[in-house]
Amino acid sequence: MKRHDSKKLTFWGASPIIFVMTILFAIPIAIINYFYKSIFEIDFIPYEIMIIIAIILLCIGIPSYITTLKVLRTAYKKQELISNGIFSICRNPLFGVVIFLLLPGIILFFNSWLLLTIPCFMYSMFKIFINKEEYLMEKEFGQEYIKYKNKTSAIFPIIWKYKK
Repeated sequence: MKRHDSKKLTFWGASPIIFVMTILFAIPIAIINYFYKSIFEIDFIPYEIMIIIAIILLCIGIPSYITTLKVLRTAYKKQELISNGIFSICRNPLFGVVIFLLLPGIILFFNSWLLLTIPCFMYSMFKIFINKEEYLMEKEFGQEYIKYKNKTSAIFPIIWKYKK
């Protein structure tokens, strides 16, 4: 296995640009939502139900994020490609957790469908910017990564493919 060049393949990969773009999108959305909250209120679901859903999403998302981050750090230090555990069902589980669990979990507390566009936007940024990271992973791990990439979903977990 080749040693990676820290200037090319970093621990954070595409995350900084995706998060910066998402924040730049979220700021005006939050401002608009603040001034026109009543227009964007989710009124067809009782707020209590949304809070329960939010708590469930966060109770699943926070430990998943922490656990995945620890596994990723260990593998990065060892310069290993991870293809088991959560990485056997999703190549980018940190993004999956943030986009599908953490952001929606937090946003549901604010009772705004407008704010729910933020995880949608983040997913779009993920699709645009993840290609460079995947290219660097292919350079780093070669056929091993290409084979893994071809059989594993980028962000939507395929649960029945889980390997311990």
